[in-house]
Amino acid sequence: MGLLRIYLALCVVAAHAGVSLLPWPMHDSVEAVQIFFIISGFYMALISEKYKTTIEFYASRFLRIFIPYYVILGIVLIASVVCGLWLGQWLDLAAYVYYSPEKNGLLGVVLTAITNLTVFFQDWVMFVQHDGGTSFSFTTRFVSNASPLYQYLLVRQAWSIGTELTFYLLVPFLGKLKTRWLVVIAIASLLLRIYVYQELNLWKDPWSYRFFPFELLLFVAGMISYRVYARTFASWKTFRLKNLAQYLAFVVFMIFIFYASQKISGHLLKPLGRPYMFLGTYPLWVAAIPFLFHLTRDLKVDRFIGELTYPVYLIHFVVLEVVNVVLAKLSINDHIAVYITSVVSIALSSLLYIAIFKPFEEKRQGFARELSLKWDGLWKKSRNTSL
Repeated sequence: MGLLRIYLALCVVAAHAGVSLLPWPMHDSVEAVQIFFIISGFYMALISEKYKTTIEFYASRFLRIFIPYYVILGIVLIASVVCGLWLGQWLDLAAYVYYSPEKNGLLGVVLTAITNLTVFFQDWVMFVQHDGGTSFSFTTRFVSNASPLYQYLLVRQAWSIGTELTFYLLVPFLGKLKTRWLVVIAIASLLLRIYVYQELNLWKDPWSYRFFPFELLLFVAGMISYRVYARTFASWKTFRLKNLAQYLAFVVFMIFIFYASQKISGHLLKPLGRPYMFLGTYPLWVAAIPFLFHLTRDLKVDRFIGELTYPVYLIHFVVLEVVNVVLAKLSINDHIAVYITSVVSIALSSLLYIAIFKPFEEKRQGFARELSLKWDGLWKKSRNTSL
């Protein structure tokens, strides 16, 4: 599964760079993010059963998400300050450096700035506006604003992590539901999407993949996918890759799958239309993800590749910005920026994982258990005091 995850992260890199990494078009960033949501649903159904309490699950997720985020947020701030002082390019701090009331109202900027710390609600930023001289309000199309608030997000792609966090809050409750109720939730989410697309004509960004009630369909589909897997071939010892040679053959096979699935998405444009073309391919991924997980579950190399996905996803945008600035200063065509960005992002992510994230991961479950026990103790103490 690690190979699929890193490919999807690189699809987002390619989308932000505007150039494909491969000789053919890669998956659209919308499709890549939404497949991530399916994978997230699968993994949360897999791991949530291992936690003794809901608080322990939340604590573990908190540490898993926020520690890498804050480390990379620090890198973003340092890179932005260095480039600003040295080259006059403030990168992700530019919106703050050049802020004026004529661009944005203070309330919208402050609220957006807070989401840089909380990560929660970063996806909500895409649904609000506060242009200069207007009031803070809801917007149906943030890209049409004179000065969109997302410019104040320091790790702009982390809006999807905000969506993931909302799902994590629901996992302990969704996990207790029978599968038929998960199916009902998925259908309700799909019908709500169709209604808003068709009746309200709201199907462009941010409604295409940033509105959590719509994306709940994909998270839940991933959970259902895991349940089917757990009840069928999860215990099989066969059909698992055992060595590097088999894995390399699997990589070649997956490259073909990536090519073919991207072509299928393109062919669905005419019959389904832009709002639904990607939805038509997701049942295939829901069915494929359990097999990909089963094939690679015993391979350390695939697990390592998968661990790089999150830091690559978080760090690539600032790397791309720095690369573009340097290439511009050197008068070099920015067509190669996507390749340099991908290599540097993977290299930096590998260093961060080996030096910081992996040692922390080895202790994360213990930390989560300690936090859970402390919270439980404080809760019991507060209840006894109130009584």
